[in-house]
Amino acid sequence: MASNSNSNVVVIMVPFPEYGHQIPLLRLSQLISSYNIPVHYMSVGARNHELKQRQRQQEQHPNIQFHDLSITSKENDEENYMPYLESLLQIREPLSAICHSNNDKRVIVIHDAIMQFVVETVYTMSHVKVYFFHAVSAFTTYSMLQQIKENNEDDSLFTSLQGYIPSIESCFKPGMEELTKMLRDCKFKCGEILNSCREIEGRYIDELCKQSATPFWGLGPFNPVNIVRNSDKTHRCIDWLDKQPVNSVIFVSFGTANSFSIEQIHEIAIGLERSEQRFIWVLRGKDKKGEKVGDSIEKMDLPNGFEQRVENRGIIAREWVPQLEILAHRSTGGYLFHSGWNSFLESASMGVPMATWPLNSDNPYNDVLITKVLKVGLVVRDWVNKNELIKHEIIESGVRTLMDSAEGKEMRNRAIELSRAIKKSVGDGGSQMDTFIAHITQDD
Repeated sequence: MASNSNSNVVVIMVPFPEYGHQIPLLRLSQLISSYNIPVHYMSVGARNHELKQRQRQQEQHPNIQFHDLSITSKENDEENYMPYLESLLQIREPLSAICHSNNDKRVIVIHDAIMQFVVETVYTMSHVKVYFFHAVSAFTTYSMLQQIKENNEDDSLFTSLQGYIPSIESCFKPGMEELTKMLRDCKFKCGEILNSCREIEGRYIDELCKQSATPFWGLGPFNPVNIVRNSDKTHRCIDWLDKQPVNSVIFVSFGTANSFSIEQIHEIAIGLERSEQRFIWVLRGKDKKGEKVGDSIEKMDLPNGFEQRVENRGIIAREWVPQLEILAHRSTGGYLFHSGWNSFLESASMGVPMATWPLNSDNPYNDVLITKVLKVGLVVRDWVNKNELIKHEIIESGVRTLMDSAEGKEMRNRAIELSRAIKKSVGDGGSQMDTFIAHITQDD
């Protein structure tokens, strides 16, 4: 990693204050700060606190200054999120203040694409350069841009998958098409950043570059790709994995922002039980803001006697678990999950094949990338059936296929090859990161 002094440059991060959006920008902050560039990380104070708790960060980052903003807001309601978004406009004043206080330096603002309406007041400051950050994949970004074009019949890369790619309306809340057009047409951006790399999505990064007047930087994955085990203290899931055969355990987790009905939980339980595969199932329910991170969120009802029947071959985890360490463990051979982008990157980095169950937003796009493009996974819950109860027979079949079939072995082999390519590309910070740092620190 480069260690040049870059005292003439300051970076300001403005994430969308939800965990899945915050974590990649925090990891990018760590990478940028390792080049001796000071980073200001601006977000809602409570979200910053939760983020640092969940990341279990022990090391100090002297070049990262957290701005814990006090913002009066309503919660991000699933039905009506506009009051929450409007409350984020309170970030404008402290952001402008930091930009003005550094008017003798080049200020690089990297903001979540969703936060364009918050950040746009600093776009025209002469010493400020703005970069959009996409919390979704290059494939998702490309697909959505193609869907808002008037004519894409001449784009074979898109039309070859058109039968599988979901509509924007079916995946996102109202207004996403308009936001996508605004992001596409913004004249002030100096570039766009992706938490991805050419080894995963080279074709789509190339297409985005062709269609844009400014560069797309694939700087990821931002998650660690080589896990150093802490031998002094291990989680019970890691201790249990140590006793299991190689590639014998499927990890089941649907993220911290999702929840299921009791009926669906029962079907998952029965499917896992009848699959006869070893498993770790994270069953925490949907995170509630204000809960102490690491505590059991809620006690979920399971079929009578289920935990006793699977006691010798499965773990039900109602607490925080070290997901990256679990995925990196030699005994983990599959991952049943919600197709979230951050989780996909962690699984791909560790060479673990996937069973997909998309739940919302970009999940269905990632599902297509995983199963149709990269072919490192299979579908358990198709997006077309998003409103249906997925029966245990389908879950059992998907788990068995992934973990114990010739088809599953081929997916695992492809996932391992993808992992090797990712690790080679990242190396000691990755050439793309070096190039990006040179770009933002060079004289105009």
